[in-house]
Amino acid sequence: MDRTILIIEDEKLIIVSTQMVLESAGYHVESAMNGEDGIRKAREIKPDLILLDIMMPGIDGWETLTRLKREEGTSNIPVIIFTAREHARGHQKSSEMGAAGYFRKPFEPDELIELVEKHVGTGAGA
Repeated sequence: MDRTILIIEDEKLIIVSTQMVLESAGYHVESAMNGEDGIRKAREIKPDLILLDIMMPGIDGWETLTRLKREEGTSNIPVIIFTAREHARGHQKSSEMGAAGYFRKPFEPDELIELVEKHVGTGAGA
């Protein structure tokens, strides 16, 4: 059974590199380049995990996370905050808002796979 990861990220190069790492580990990867499209795609495909960037045009990652956690159809999908910026309260804020984890870019492929494997299967579709 394929496990699907949704990447919500506005940098195409990061999407491509992350997708390559995850697909090499056997995951099916979908992507969206902004929060609105990410929410729509999450509703449609019900991924096993979402990697969510914070700094995006339109609604940012925090607002996207709030909306995902508020909706019945997406509230149980584990979300990992996936950001290049170290927010002073980033870890704490992401946890308080219901995120499953907080991960910095650039990343080590093995660390990303380990984190994804830790959280895939904890969602509603497991």
